[in-house]
Amino acid sequence: MKISRRSVLHVSGLAAAALALTGCSASGSAALGGRLPGLLKGLLGKGEAAASSAPSEASSEMAASSLPEIEQPEPGPSALPDYDADLLTGIERSTNSRPVAVMVNNIANSQRQNARPQRGIGSADLLIEAKVEGGITRLCAVFSDADSIPEVGPIRSGRDQFLQLLMPWNILYYHDGESIFCTQFVNVYGYSGLNIGGKSYFNTPTHPIVSHRNNRGRDVAYEHTEFTSGKEICKAASDAKISLYAPSEGTIFHFADYRTDEVNKLPGEPSAKKLTILHSESYRTSFSYSAFSHTYAMQMYNSSKKATENTVDELTGAQLTFENVVVCFADMDAYAGDSHDVQEVRYIQGGKAYLFTRGGVQVGRWEKTYPTNPLKLYTKSGEEMTLNRGKTYFALVDEDERSNFSYQ
Repeated sequence: MKISRRSVLHVSGLAAAALALTGCSASGSAALGGRLPGLLKGLLGKGEAAASSAPSEASSEMAASSLPEIEQPEPGPSALPDYDADLLTGIERSTNSRPVAVMVNNIANSQRQNARPQRGIGSADLLIEAKVEGGITRLCAVFSDADSIPEVGPIRSGRDQFLQLLMPWNILYYHDGESIFCTQFVNVYGYSGLNIGGKSYFNTPTHPIVSHRNNRGRDVAYEHTEFTSGKEICKAASDAKISLYAPSEGTIFHFADYRTDEVNKLPGEPSAKKLTILHSESYRTSFSYSAFSHTYAMQMYNSSKKATENTVDELTGAQLTFENVVVCFADMDAYAGDSHDVQEVRYIQGGKAYLFTRGGVQVGRWEKTYPTNPLKLYTKSGEEMTLNRGKTYFALVDEDERSNFSYQ
């Protein structure tokens, strides 16, 4: 039992009071025999030599000083609540909604073949960019909650390299049309129940999208005028009898723990305040780091203007920013046969991975061993890379372009 100095003083004071009431001194305490509790007798015995003629307060202090000091134990760590983070951002979960991924056009080849600036992409929690065909990249904007999705688009057709990133997490995939290779993955892996806007190749069940047309007062081709919104996505999901309530376990990346306010400052890793990704000669994406906001601001090269521009959300006019930038290099090539250069990503081979966060860079490797297994990011020592909580830009880049990738 733990005995503190305060406890000893209190008990000793009681002993002095008991002695006074019985007219006994400490030296005569044996006459009390068993009428005093054992602990009290012990305390009186230890202090009897000094207590024979002293006042009660002095007797108490002398009795206390004759005992060894016993250290109080340090309080144990308080138990953390169960980890329950948002799938896409790593922050504490605030909704049990099913995440929604919308395919967004990114073409910028001419005045008529131009989708920029896009709408709604600034609200995405995860933005994925990858080459699809003809050197053109496409964006996949992923949102944690359908109800929070503003007008978004122009929307475009689906591709399997995006679908394979989404399947492990049962994310609703929303697009208008898809490549035959994408439908093949939907069919083989039974994803038609979460695929809206797909094709019926191989007798695959389909669910129509709900969308609207908006040319935004521009002279652009018709295929770059289709938009949707959270309200329309909810309507399409309801029509398809797809539930948008789907609590998930785990997170799409390994994030710094929100319960401890952990921050990954990449200690010991090189500084990297600027980076440029070359997807193809005409599609280049770059970022600049702000130490004030701890975010990376996004720019893209516009081949129709021969200039690099800030990537903004047309709805807000604000430049897109991210807490994390992840760049993964993969073996990519056109599917065999008459594929019209539709790109295949050989996920099973893995590849080099770069994490940019808090103004630094960490180099490692990524792995995705099966279409329905999640993509994992690993450090050189084999641990999972730790992203900071917040929004992430994720680039899937052709290994052939790695020599054109730069950062400083």
